[in-house]
Amino acid sequence: MADEDRQGAENARGAGRGALAIIGAKVWFILTSYGIQLSLPAILPATSDFGLFRGTLSGVSILNNVLVVATIQSVSKFVSEREEASGAVLRQGLKLQALLGGALALALYLAAPWLAGFLLDDALTPLLRIACVVLFVNALYAACVGSLNGRRRFVGQAGLDASFSTLRLSGILGGAFLGASAFGALFGWAGAVIAVGSLGLFAVRREIVGGGPTSEAPPMRRWLAFMAPIWIYQLGLNAMLLVDLQVLKKTLAELALETGASAAAAAEAVNTQVGYYGAAQTFAFVPYQLILSLTFIIFPMISRATSAGDEAAAQRTLRGAMRVALLALLAIAAPIAGAAAGVLRIAFREEFLAGAPALAILVLGVVAFTLFVLCATALSSAGRPALAAGIAVLGVGVVVLSTRLLVRASGGGVAALPAAATGTSIGMGLAFLLAAVAVRMRFKALLPPLSVLRAALAAGAAWAVAHFVPHGTRLMALVALAAGFAAYLLALVLLRELGPADLAAARTLLARGDAKGPGGDDAGAPRS
Repeated sequence: MADEDRQGAENARGAGRGALAIIGAKVWFILTSYGIQLSLPAILPATSDFGLFRGTLSGVSILNNVLVVATIQSVSKFVSEREEASGAVLRQGLKLQALLGGALALALYLAAPWLAGFLLDDALTPLLRIACVVLFVNALYAACVGSLNGRRRFVGQAGLDASFSTLRLSGILGGAFLGASAFGALFGWAGAVIAVGSLGLFAVRREIVGGGPTSEAPPMRRWLAFMAPIWIYQLGLNAMLLVDLQVLKKTLAELALETGASAAAAAEAVNTQVGYYGAAQTFAFVPYQLILSLTFIIFPMISRATSAGDEAAAQRTLRGAMRVALLALLAIAAPIAGAAAGVLRIAFREEFLAGAPALAILVLGVVAFTLFVLCATALSSAGRPALAAGIAVLGVGVVVLSTRLLVRASGGGVAALPAAATGTSIGMGLAFLLAAVAVRMRFKALLPPLSVLRAALAAGAAWAVAHFVPHGTRLMALVALAAGFAAYLLALVLLRELGPADLAAARTLLARGDAKGPGGDDAGAPRS
C-alpha cells in the first residue's frame, strides 16, 4: 500500500508539472501571437501589406485550425486508449494526415488563382501557394503533438509547442523584415513550420520506428468517424471568428470596382482597410484568448458528472463556470470598448485608429462568441457534439450574410469597418443565444439572471469611465483602461455580485481542473 501511495503521489506531482508546463506554453503562444500582430505593421512598409498578410492568414487559418485540432484530438484519444500500441497508432495517424494534409494542400495550390480571383486580388495567389506548405507540415506536426498528449508527456508537449511559438515568431517577423512584404512574412512562416515539424518528428522518432504492426491501430473508418464531427464543429468555430475578414475584403473590392477604380487601385485600397480591421481584431480577440482555458476545466468536470449521472454537480459546474466567464469577459471587453481609440494607439500608428469604431463593437461580439464556445463545450461533454456543430455552422451563415449586407449598405471606406464588426457580432450573438437555449434545456441551468443584470450594469460603468477618461496618448490609454477596470470591480462589489466566497470558489475550480483538454492540447482553440 505504501508503494501504491508513493506511486500515486509521484503521478500527481507529474501531472502538476505537466499542467504548469502546458499553461506556460499556452501563455507563451498567446504572447508570441500578439507579438507578431503588433510588430508586423511597424516592419512592413505599407498598411496594405499588413492587410494582405492578415487576409491570407485568416483564410488559411480556418483550414489549418480545423486540421490541427482534429488531428491532435484523434491521435491523443487512440494513443491513450492503447498506449502499448502508441507507435502503430502514430504511424497510422501520420499516414492519414499525410493523405489528408497533402490533399488539402494540393487543392489549395490548384485553387489559389481561382480564390484570388474570387476575392478580386491577384496578389493572393503566390501567398496562398506558400501557405500550402504550412497546411501539409502542420498536419504531420499535429499528429506528433497528439501522440505526446495521449502518452501524457505533457512537459515534452509543452516544450514542442513553445518551440513552435518561438520559431513562428522569429520566422514571420524575420521574413517580413528581410522581404519587406507580406510575401516575406508568409515565406518566413512556412520556413518556421518546416523547422518545428522536423522537431516534432524527431521528438517521437522512437514511436515511429517501433511499437508494433500498424494492424494494432484502429481501422481507418473509426478514425474518420471520430474526426468528422470535430471537423464540422471546428470549421464552424473558426469560420465564425475569422471569415468576416474575407467577406469584408471581397465586398469592399466589389464596391471599389463599381465606382470605376482599376483592379490594382481597388486591391491597394481594400488591403489598407483590411489592415485597419485586422488591427481591431488583434485587440478584440483578447477576451477570448484569455478565457479560453476555462474550456479545458469545465469539459472534463461536466463529462465526469454526466457520466456518473450527477446532474446536480453538472449544473453547479456549468452555472459557476458561465458566471465566472461572463464576469471576466466583461472586465476585459468593456474598458477596451470604451477606450477603443486609445487601445489601438498603444500599439499601432495613428492611421490605424480608423479601426477604433470596429474594435468597440467587435470586442463585445467576441464576448458572445466566447460564451457560445463554453456552451458548445458543455453540450459536447454531455454527448451532443452534433448540436454544437450545427449551431456553429448556422452562426457562420449569419456572419457571412449580415456582414456582407451591412458592408454593402455602408457604401465602403472606413464606414465599412464598424459595419463588418456589427454583422459579425450579430452572428456570434445568435450562436450564443441558440447554444444557451440548448444548454438550458439539457442541464436546466445556465447563467443566474441577477448576475447577468449586475454584470451588464457594471460593464456599462466600466465603458463610461474608460470612454470619458482622456486617452489621447499611450500612457493615458493605459490609465483609461485601468480606470474602467477599477470601476467595473467597484460596481460589482457595490452591487454585491462579488464577495469573499468568489475567491474560494475560483480556487476550488482551478484545483479540480485537468492538465488535458477535451481531447488534447488546444482542443477547441483556433490557432494560427
